Amino acid sequence: MMKELHKLITKDIFDCLSEEDAGRLRELRAELHIDDEAYRQMKKMITSREVHDRIMEVRKKPSRMIKMMRYAAILILPVAVAAYIFISQGNVIKPEIVVQNQVEEKLPVPVRKQVMLVLEDGSILQLQRVEGKKEVTSNAITNGNELVYSKKDSSENNVVVEYNTVVVPKGGEYHVMLADGTKVWFNEETQLRFPVDFVGDSREVFLSKGEIYLEVARDEKHPFIVHTENGDIQVLGTEFNVKCLPDKKVATTLVKGSVQVKRKDAEVVLKPNQHAVVGNVMNVITVTEVDVEEIICWKDNMFFFRDVELEKILDQLAEWYGFTVFYENADVKQEKFFVRVDKYAEVGKILDVISDVGNAKFKISGKVVTVYK
Repeated sequence: MMKELHKLITKDIFDCLSEEDAGRLRELRAELHIDDEAYRQMKKMITSREVHDRIMEVRKKPSRMIKMMRYAAILILPVAVAAYIFISQGNVIKPEIVVQNQVEEKLPVPVRKQVMLVLEDGSILQLQRVEGKKEVTSNAITNGNELVYSKKDSSENNVVVEYNTVVVPKGGEYHVMLADGTKVWFNEETQLRFPVDFVGDSREVFLSKGEIYLEVARDEKHPFIVHTENGDIQVLGTEFNVKCLPDKKVATTLVKGSVQVKRKDAEVVLKPNQHAVVGNVMNVITVTEVDVEEIICWKDNMFFFRDVELEKILDQLAEWYGFTVFYENADVKQEKFFVRVDKYAEVGKILDVISDVGNAKFKISGKVVTVYK
């Protein structure tokens, strides 16, 4: 049974499950009581093994021997960072590559921008410039990397509720624990307003732009509500992702539990692995099944690109690492890759492997990456 499960999970990892396989996989998961979180962990472990097996299999083919020897050499180096990269050409998927950084080179590094906290009185604190622990409000402490609020004494609940706003710029990220114990991860270009303590019958926060991932502390008597310009998301205790899209649409992805997505007269209740997009004109909420890992990987400091053009991949890497891209040959822009990469990996190693499995070559000079064939 476990051998069959391993085989089916491997097929799922490489997107080659038939309808029959998918049905059998659901049966095995139910029989073995494997929930979504346990299944994600199993996929991660099997992926690591499959990487090695597939590379060793390809190494046996003479036509790939030279390139795959280079991959194998990379694999056995001490682990510092990892990137998972596929390239799709028609129906062929080349092996997944694990990149590990050991060589020190003068290459662009991730640009970490300052995160701001706007207090009730309008004063601004640059959070990442704080050294050691510092009290921000009467119930909040920061160490520069995260902000932690604690619940106020019940005797203080009669006072006017104060609000704070976390503003994360482009190239930034942050983590906050709210007064009720809810954990919030902030992606870049995000702004969230929230009370320093929750009082009343509900817990309400206001996302004006950007993307957040929440692990909501369960409290059946006090529902948690995320307000956005184009709808609200209400929960009791769960894990989900919310993103304000550029066209004023709002996307909600459920990881655990259930959430209710509302916009005026329209509403839906999501199940795990479902993704709801609220339109910006009509009261329409579109729900689809998604790969949750692909959407929330940013929370774990990863970039994820599924069958994406090289130009788009390099655009996002350039924004994060702070380099400029110059193309000597425009043909390579449209080449598609499947990439999962650590946001803090060393740029040169990532580009080396993309070069080996694709047609593009890269030359780095200062903060300029030149792409050619």
